[in-house]
Amino acid sequence: MLSKEENELLAQTGPGTAMGDLMRRYWLPALLSEELPERDGTPLKLRLLGEDLVAFRDTEGRVGILDEACSHRCASLAYGRNEEGGLRCLYHGWKYDVAGNILETPPEPAESTFKSRIKQPSCLVREHAGIVWAYMGPKHLAPFFPEFEWTHYPAEQVSLAKTIQECNWAQAVEGDIDSAHTDYLHSSDVRGRPKDHAPRFEIEDTKYGYRYAAIRKPDEDADKRKWVRVTLFAAPFYTFTPPLRITRPNGEIYETATHRAYVPIDDASHSFFSCSVSRFGPIGDAQRDAGVESGYRPAGNRENMHLQDRVAMKAGNWTGIKGIRAQDRAMTESMGLLAPRYKEHLGATDLAVIRFRRRMIDAAKAFMAGGEPLGLDPSIPYHELRSEEMVVPADAHWTMVVDAPELAQA
Repeated sequence: MLSKEENELLAQTGPGTAMGDLMRRYWLPALLSEELPERDGTPLKLRLLGEDLVAFRDTEGRVGILDEACSHRCASLAYGRNEEGGLRCLYHGWKYDVAGNILETPPEPAESTFKSRIKQPSCLVREHAGIVWAYMGPKHLAPFFPEFEWTHYPAEQVSLAKTIQECNWAQAVEGDIDSAHTDYLHSSDVRGRPKDHAPRFEIEDTKYGYRYAAIRKPDEDADKRKWVRVTLFAAPFYTFTPPLRITRPNGEIYETATHRAYVPIDDASHSFFSCSVSRFGPIGDAQRDAGVESGYRPAGNRENMHLQDRVAMKAGNWTGIKGIRAQDRAMTESMGLLAPRYKEHLGATDLAVIRFRRRMIDAAKAFMAGGEPLGLDPSIPYHELRSEEMVVPADAHWTMVVDAPELAQA
C-alpha cells in the first residue's frame, strides 16, 4: 500500500506539484484532430493537468493551444472570434496567433508596446496521426517527439477513440496493466484464455518505464509449454497491451494492437485515448473502438452504477455491464475520484501495479532533485515498442516473446 502522502504525490498533476511538473516535460495527447474540424471554427475549451486552456484551428489550418484567460482582463478566449489568422477576445478585441503572439490591441494607442512586451501563455503544439499533442513545459527544454508504432500506419489501418473518465489518471493506468483481472472482470466477453487464473509475474525495468510478463500454464502440454502475455508501460501514462488476433475465413490473419494513454484533465478526471492498429490491412468496422458517445462522455457512470444489469448477472453474465471498456471504467471509477490506496492489501498478482507506482513516484522525486525525466532518452526506439502474447516452450525466456517472436514460437 501507499501512504497518503505517496498517494497524493502519484495522483496530483496540477501546477507546482512534483508529478505535474514532471508531466509537463512530455508531449501529451491533448485532443483528437476531429475535435477541431474546420479552419476558423469554434474554439474548444480544454483542461490539461489542472490548467484551463483553449484550442483553435486558424485560417491556415494550424492549431494553437493558449491559456483560456485573455492577458488583458482575463475574459475567456473560448468565447472569442476565430478569424483571419488569430483568436480575438470579445471583450476588447485583443487578438492572438497560435503561438500566443499579440497581433492586435485595438483600444490601445498606436504607440502601445503591449505587442512587443506581452505574450499570451501558450503550449507548443504538434498535430500528428489524428491527434493534437501539447507540450506544457519550458519551451527550450522540449523533448524529442515519441514516434510510436501506430503513428506510422495509414489512416485506414488505425482507429482512434477518446473517452472522458471520472477518476484520477493513475488508477486507470493501474487497471490497464493488471493482467489478472481479465480472467474475472471480462470473463463473459473474452474467450480462449487458459484456465490457469493465477499467473506468475516477471518484470524488467526499461529506459521508458518497464515491461512485464504474466505467465500461465496452457490448457495442454503444461509441462512443456507456457502461455506468456507481455504488457508495456511507458512514462508517464502510456500502456501497450497484446494484440487481438482473428483468422478470417480466407485464412488471412487479422491483428489489432492497442496502445493507450491516460492524460490527466485534473486530479479527478482524465482523457482516455485508445489507438487500435491493424498491422495487416485496413481495420474492419467490427474491430474499431466503439462506444464513444456524444461529447466523448459515456452514458454509464457512478450515479447509475454504470448501467449494470442484475438480470443479466443472474442469467450468467459475470458483471452485468456491457463491454470490456465499460467494465474497466466501472471498476476504476468505483474506487472514487482518487483511490484510497492506503487501505489496500496487495498480493502476488499486483506486482505490475506496484512497479508502476514505484517507477513514477521515484521518477517524480528524482526530477524534483534535478534529474532528467524518465523516458526522454533520445535513444529509446519508441517506434519499435510492442506488446505480445503467445504460447512458447517452457524453457524459453519471456523476453523472446517481444524481442524475437519468430524464435519463441512453440
